[in-house]
Amino acid sequence: MRRSTMLSTLALVAMTAPTFTLASGRIDKGQAIFQQRCGICHSVVVAGGPVLGPTLRGILGRKAGAVPEFKMYSTALAGSNLTWDVKTLDAFLAAPMSKVPGTTMPMPLPDVAERADVIAYLATLKN
Repeated sequence: MRRSTMLSTLALVAMTAPTFTLASGRIDKGQAIFQQRCGICHSVVVAGGPVLGPTLRGILGRKAGAVPEFKMYSTALAGSNLTWDVKTLDAFLAAPMSKVPGTTMPMPLPDVAERADVIAYLATLKN
């Protein structure tokens, strides 16, 4: 009986847990959140802008630690072997130091909707 109750509970949690898709993000809100919370360290231009973090233009599909002009990647991120897709970026933004222990990225975005919005905005920024 306990096992079936536990399995039922897990199934319910899985069905009601928030899910993220790129389509669920609002680009305009993502741009505003990016400017307020991410733009302090990151730019969305190819060259120039803040130097505390790499440009995030063209991040989707890019290997982590792979912007040649940015020389200050943490060893942890540069050696993470991650490729930034929607799911990986979502997990990283939710808890950067948990996803990549040793990263120097200090700012999580714990809100699911905010992450969806920011990722939807970033997805519009192609190289």
